[in-house]
Amino acid sequence: MISLPNPTAKKVMTTEQLDQLKSNYCEMIIYTTDDNKGAYSIDDEGTLYYTPVSESGTIRLDDWIEVDLYLLNEELNQEVREIQDKLIAMNKVNGTYFTCN
Repeated sequence: MISLPNPTAKKVMTTEQLDQLKSNYCEMIIYTTDDNKGAYSIDDEGTLYYTPVSESGTIRLDDWIEVDLYLLNEELNQEVREIQDKLIAMNKVNGTYFTCN
């Protein structure tokens, strides 16, 4: 179960960044936590973003924050990195992850 408090936020994704993110993808892959309190997504370079999930189960697509992994404790950092790795793998399959190959 993962729930990130606001102090882990590095910066807020602006509406313009979100629009660019959505325009670059035909689909935006969103990963929700087991407790359904948080959702994650990445951009095409693997930068991880987080947004809370409301009690009704909805996600505000204009409310993403960049996750700063260095501010997390070791256990939470490992869990969040696993989520990031899963998102990268899914985006590679989808063809929406940048690689230098």
